[in-house]
Amino acid sequence: MASHVTIKRIERNKRKHVTAIHGLEAFDIDLKKAAKQLANKFATGASVTKNAQGFDEVVVQGDVADEVQELLEDNVGVLKGVPAKNISIVEEKKKKAGE
Repeated sequence: MASHVTIKRIERNKRKHVTAIHGLEAFDIDLKKAAKQLANKFATGASVTKNAQGFDEVVVQGDVADEVQELLEDNVGVLKGVPAKNISIVEEKKKKAGE
C-alpha cells in the first residue's frame, strides 16, 4: 500500500472536536515540528500521541481538518512533500452509551 495521510475529525462532546493526523512520518515529516507549526497556525493545543494501533499521530484541538488538508496541499513549512492524492479526511462520531 502506498503511503497515505489520514486526517480524522473526532467528536468528543456535542460541540468539542479534536483532529488527529497520522501517516505524516512516511513523508519524512518531523511530527513534533508539525505539531508545533499546527498549534501556532490555529492558536490551539497540539501534541504527538500514540493511537490505539500504537502508531504516532499529531492531535490538534478543535475542528480544523479542512484547514489541515489545505495546509498539506499548499506544501507550507514543515508539512512539505505530501501529494494531494494521498490525503483523506475521515469523520468519527463518539458512540453513545446505549449503542
